[in-house]
Amino acid sequence: MPVSEEFKERFIELTDALEVDGKTKKAALIGISSATFYNAYNYGIIPRTASLIRISDYFKISVEYLVCETDNEYFVKSSSPVKFTQRLDELRAEKGIETIYALSQKLHIHRNNIRQWFKLNSLPQIDDLVILADFFGVSIDYLLGRTDDRTPYK
Repeated sequence: MPVSEEFKERFIELTDALEVDGKTKKAALIGISSATFYNAYNYGIIPRTASLIRISDYFKISVEYLVCETDNEYFVKSSSPVKFTQRLDELRAEKGIETIYALSQKLHIHRNNIRQWFKLNSLPQIDDLVILADFFGVSIDYLLGRTDDRTPYK
């Protein structure tokens, strides 16, 4: 799992403002496990994407802001979010990339990882999301289907 001192500082800033005492209660309020909370708070370990989404949803911020890919707090949540795989298929079609293999070659992400996203309906780790968003020229949140605004937050 990736570790980031900047992420740790942002996470602490966000969670210390909660009006609940105790890390376990804060984790429950946000909707993440205590272990995920402790690892983020104490060590700056960036959690899996599903947890990043839960944290971002709770604080009404972008995933990119949470993981310090931007300092821009702007975020407008979609009224009708779409699945990550649907959004990835749309972006792939726009670029004329017909196969998972072709996408993996362009991004240098192993095709088995990409296949798992589709077969298991799983989400990529943050490192792969950054690569995908940069390649397609969109925000991570657009790629995840959380917003309809394609504009990268950089």
